[in-house]
Amino acid sequence: MDARQLNSKRYHSVRQILMTFIFVIILSPSVFANGDDESKTYLVSAHSRDFLARFIFSTIEEQTDLHFDYVDYPSFSQRLDAIEHGNVDFVANITFIESRANRFSFSSPINIEPTYVFSLDGRAFDELNIIGNTMGTAFTDIIQKYYPDKRVLDFSDNQVAFDAISSGYIDGYIGTFLQLEDFLNAGFKPQLINDKVTIPPVSIVTNKPQNMALLSRFSEIMSQENVQKKMRKTVEDYITSIAIEQLQQKLSNSNFDLTTPVSIYLNPRQPYVFSDKQGQPTGISVDFAKEVCELNGLRCQFLYQPEEPWKTTFLKLKLGDRDVTTPIASSKNRTNIAYFSHPYAFIDGVIAKRIGFKQEVYKHISELFAESIGVVEDDIFAEVTERLLPNKALTYYPDTQSMMKGLINNEINYAVTNHVTLNKLLFDENISNVIEDKYFRPFYRSELGFAFPKTERGETLSQLFNRTLDFIDSDAINKRYLPPANWRELHEKEQERQRLDVIIGLLVLLVLVCVFFWFVTHHRANRDALTKLKNRHALNRIRKQTLGKGNYLIYIDLNKFKHINDTYGHNVGDHVLRCYTKRLNQTMKGDIYRIGGDEFVIISHLSGKRLDDILLRLTSFDFVLRGKNITLSLSASVGVFLPDTSSLSIKQLLIYTDFAMYEAKNDATKRSVVVDKQKLNELIAIHEPMLRSRRTPTPPPTQDANASQHS
Repeated sequence: MDARQLNSKRYHSVRQILMTFIFVIILSPSVFANGDDESKTYLVSAHSRDFLARFIFSTIEEQTDLHFDYVDYPSFSQRLDAIEHGNVDFVANITFIESRANRFSFSSPINIEPTYVFSLDGRAFDELNIIGNTMGTAFTDIIQKYYPDKRVLDFSDNQVAFDAISSGYIDGYIGTFLQLEDFLNAGFKPQLINDKVTIPPVSIVTNKPQNMALLSRFSEIMSQENVQKKMRKTVEDYITSIAIEQLQQKLSNSNFDLTTPVSIYLNPRQPYVFSDKQGQPTGISVDFAKEVCELNGLRCQFLYQPEEPWKTTFLKLKLGDRDVTTPIASSKNRTNIAYFSHPYAFIDGVIAKRIGFKQEVYKHISELFAESIGVVEDDIFAEVTERLLPNKALTYYPDTQSMMKGLINNEINYAVTNHVTLNKLLFDENISNVIEDKYFRPFYRSELGFAFPKTERGETLSQLFNRTLDFIDSDAINKRYLPPANWRELHEKEQERQRLDVIIGLLVLLVLVCVFFWFVTHHRANRDALTKLKNRHALNRIRKQTLGKGNYLIYIDLNKFKHINDTYGHNVGDHVLRCYTKRLNQTMKGDIYRIGGDEFVIISHLSGKRLDDILLRLTSFDFVLRGKNITLSLSASVGVFLPDTSSLSIKQLLIYTDFAMYEAKNDATKRSVVVDKQKLNELIAIHEPMLRSRRTPTPPPTQDANASQHS
């Protein structure tokens, strides 16, 4: 770009920015603040078939209070003239070029306009030399700038363009989606070229100063993620509907018998045709066939006979017993007896082997003359192998699954198959010891498609299937059945994850076992084996704590329990203890400890009103000796330390409660002694000198004493 052009561009850019700023400041109150102007109706120039422009302005209507009426101008140049002269307010889908910068105000880009090249045979853009174009569009400048070797001719009428393509005067014609319907109906094939031609995005334009402030608002609405997705899908659905409508119309105008169902034979081949869990056919080829039938409104009858030999299938195709056979690979010999559709799948021949077997030894299949090789009988790759290895004795298998088993079992050293089927089988069957030998150079590519008998009906169907395949989302179908490209890496990661899960599981199990043994050991260490009550060890664990607000401390000793053991035996004594434990659990709620042979300690939160009743149940009870018709009247001596009497530790309180219990034991008139503050002071006065003497260590003997002893 020279200096003059650069200055001109800067001038127009500054001019546009200044005009926008001025009108936003001056006119924005009338545009945005005034409710009447906000709800006014604007005129939009949009062709009757310009569904994309109508989508844009209807979307703006949904998100604002603005309204739009459409004015139809027949040609593109007329639409531009209408906006320039102020006859309409807005036009959408206009590409920015220098020559238009002086005529219009542009919004920020809102989308890429779908652009096609139309030709008789669907040739790619790179193959075209002379290209037609609609007069007045930006395509002429773009093609001449980026493809100077191509010649561009302008046309103002589609019919003239049709004749120019048909006569060979031009190789193809560039047009937008607005011309898609006309060119499809005329029998031309479209190729999307947005990835080939650097086509700038399009904008909404206006030439009225009072409308300029709205352009940024329009761009903001149209740049929303959900709007962009919806717009793309709308374009795709429109293109497909136009193409399918044209195909259906062409089919209805032909002599094709629509009353007779189209018979489609599904040839078993993983992952294109195979049985699902219910035994019904499924796979890539099945989905393609169903899509073609649905889009064209055909009555299709699917035939699936997995046990049928390939020779029978091929003979029935040749004789015309079936309308369609799929999947099938085309070859020069086969094209003599059948029509073939465009391929919907490309499969490369590959060599499979066991992992670790002969690394980087062979590069081509023809070098395997001394190796044992497996192929699938009547498969296209079997034919190729037979041709590349003449006079070689091959091992034939009925299908790929059995061939993989033969490879795993060392029946063969190499298996010839195709890349897709091999990866699908290894992925589905989780086969980890077989791999594609990538040291081999590619030796054959097979194209899979639909085959039709050489009849008038077969020819019509082949043309119909060919045109329909262009509008089927093949990527979506393949993703349903094919493993990801890095499936082996993912599989290894999954195995590693599973191994890690096992290790984590074992560690968790080990922790649980340790916790369980700790719990059992802890339980046994803190529980009395006979009564299952807490034991002295458990009580010692809390001896330094205080009793806690509202808790009673009860010390119990069974009277004359030794006499029961001596008279009736320890078995009866044990039974008495278990019965008394049951009585304690039924009477008390709290922590109950057995701290000796017949001694119990209870820490419980009781109400004062219940204490007398509880003491009656604890201090006397009857025990029946089974089988001897003897009832023993048993009693217990109890010391009760009242709650909130002292802040001494449990260890200290047990001493005084023990003294209270022995006071009750030594007094025949008492069964229990309650320790309140007064009683505690009495016990301290009586027993403290003795306790102090126990705590005071005996002094060591003096030297004089020792001396006197020696003397």
